[in-house]
Amino acid sequence: MQGEMPEYHEELPNGSRLHLLPRQNYHQVVAMLSVDFGARDQDIVINGQTTHFHAGLAHFIEHKIFDQPTYDAFTKLSELGASANAFTTQTRTSYFLSTASHGKDAIKELLTFTQEPYFEASSVAREAEIISQEIDMYDDDVNARLYRLILQQLYQGDGLADDIAGTVQSVHAITVEELLSAYQAAYQPANIDIVITGKFDLTAMRALVLASPLGQKKAGQQPNYLAHQLQPVNPEILEVEMSVVRNKVAFGQRWYEGIELPVGKDALRQAIAISLAIDLVFSEHSDQYMAWYDDGLIDDSFAAEFDWERGAAYLTIAAETAEPEQLHLAIRQVLTSLPEHFAQLKEQFVYVHRDAVGHLIAKFDQLEDIATRFEGPTFGNATVQDELAVLQALDFDTVEKIIKNVPVSEIATVFVRPKM
Repeated sequence: MQGEMPEYHEELPNGSRLHLLPRQNYHQVVAMLSVDFGARDQDIVINGQTTHFHAGLAHFIEHKIFDQPTYDAFTKLSELGASANAFTTQTRTSYFLSTASHGKDAIKELLTFTQEPYFEASSVAREAEIISQEIDMYDDDVNARLYRLILQQLYQGDGLADDIAGTVQSVHAITVEELLSAYQAAYQPANIDIVITGKFDLTAMRALVLASPLGQKKAGQQPNYLAHQLQPVNPEILEVEMSVVRNKVAFGQRWYEGIELPVGKDALRQAIAISLAIDLVFSEHSDQYMAWYDDGLIDDSFAAEFDWERGAAYLTIAAETAEPEQLHLAIRQVLTSLPEHFAQLKEQFVYVHRDAVGHLIAKFDQLEDIATRFEGPTFGNATVQDELAVLQALDFDTVEKIIKNVPVSEIATVFVRPKM
């Protein structure tokens, strides 16, 4: 990896945010337009009134926005030599492309079709069928269903409990008017980040963005998303039967329970710190973890992950096991005394920290990773470069202090047993 590279951040006159991350030793450019609007954002205040939207709406817009009145934007981008894709998370919708360094027309198209929605009744109906097939496919995936079940236990009644794509019923209920209303509310310039990295001329690229339909769009009102009052987590085990050979289990826990999450660079610092702690306690560096493994209580399917979205931070653990009750007790014992377990691994912390630094440095060689890891205002517009600086500055004592002071919820548990 080379030394720190210059990066340029600017709020444009209409409120959209431009992030130029030049990497002149590459021969490509990756551009991403990211909207601070995702699957969880189902209740939006519009003109002083709260409007509720069907589950899966943000994902539906992501699918449909490529359809233009006289052409398909995805096909056009391909014809312009760009490889394009899009994805929706719980709190963001992002459109990105990779193109040759001279592919300015592709970037111009990205900043055009995302600003000119075309929702037509018959094509919306066809899209509902396509997305329904996608939902059915995920319903056949046991691991995806297990993850959704644990989120439903953690976030009952909240948009986070819904699948990002929605349900077959909800997507068929989405109308042209609903799509347009949500688009007009959420796709405001002040709610949009443009990230461009790779080989390009700074002055020319900035001028291209300013002259584009997004750059010329008038400023509007930033959307106000309503958050639901979270219900207490039910600690009772939810047991279901599925077509599995072995028992599957999942555990979940909300963090920052009952308090507001940090924001900006401090949120990034705390998110990385908690992830390091989780990675250490549930790794081969922990005698407790290795005892579970050696006793056959867990195997290589075991995975622990800490997620942080705008307004939500939570831990999920999933595994296959022959002894779900025994593993449940073991996981509860660790999670209810996590700071103490972490404190016993001070000497091993250096290994997890070093691995995390190496993994992140490897991202510097991937333009797509540089762009798509960007989380916008949630982490104070931090880039991979900022992320590395925060990670390198974290030491054992700082991580320990953070995890000691974060209130957590009860532990949610789901058992999936083989159908009899």
